Amino acid sequence: MTGLPILTLAVSACWLLLACLLPFFRPHHRPRAFWALVAVGVPVLGWLTLNWGPMLGVAGFALGLAILFWPPRRHPDDPALPPVE
Repeated sequence: MTGLPILTLAVSACWLLLACLLPFFRPHHRPRAFWALVAVGVPVLGWLTLNWGPMLGVAGFALGLAILFWPPRRHPDDPALPPVE
């Protein structure tokens, strides 16, 4: 077995991390970043499906879709940075 399937998972995890950082972009950069993530995510999803099969491909699609449309949010009462002691 080559390292290609592991590389596929690593690239998918990097894409997922970037998608989670989308809410932290400035508002006027978010649409471009969103469409860039979609443009990069389609081939990554195809590569994931090719190497790991349709079940993981569908799971990756569902997870990516959920992250793009319902990004993780910080609770409003949490401080932006913890206080320095």
